[in-house]
Amino acid sequence: MWSIYNHPAVYRLGMRLSYRSEYRERYSLLAEYVGRPSHVLEVCCGDLVLHGQLARRGLLRSYRGVERSPSMVALAHRQGVRVDRLDLRAAAELPRAEIVIMQASLYQFHDLAETLLPRLWNAAERQLLVAEPVRNLSSSGNPVMRWAGQLMSRTDEGPHPFRYTEQTLLQLYERCGIPITRVGRTRHGRELIVSSCRPGIARDG
Repeated sequence: MWSIYNHPAVYRLGMRLSYRSEYRERYSLLAEYVGRPSHVLEVCCGDLVLHGQLARRGLLRSYRGVERSPSMVALAHRQGVRVDRLDLRAAAELPRAEIVIMQASLYQFHDLAETLLPRLWNAAERQLLVAEPVRNLSSSGNPVMRWAGQLMSRTDEGPHPFRYTEQTLLQLYERCGIPITRVGRTRHGRELIVSSCRPGIARDG
């Protein structure tokens, strides 16, 4: 099955077209939440745009990505960035890091989110950052836009029509017992960023 995730250049173009003015903003907000040089694990790291943003701002003491797509892993290796191929559905545990980040991917695992989100939290020594789209082309009333949104989120497993809303995402955190220390939104509310810090951490981002 054709998947945009197997074509990094097409994927990046699709994300730019989809997010438009909010494309750069989403990465800037995540960088703001990271706040200081840190050891970062990015889960489902894709085409490494966030890595580039954090590196240019001097926010990486170290970086490790995990990603299922062989094409995205190959892209990282060509760029000299450490990314390991990992299937979250099969992995028993995640590598630990000071900050764990997952961006625009949780919806693909909604059927196991109540076990996956705690695993992400357990891997985070200081902070967990989850950025998730809550206003989507996939839920558009326009059938053409809805088709385009679902095409851009199709993985090798197939289409992923499920999407979180702000309410259902925050309810997931509540069910999992994971603290929320800060919530941010891109300008037009397309993406929600949820920050969770360990107790005793004085600064969030």
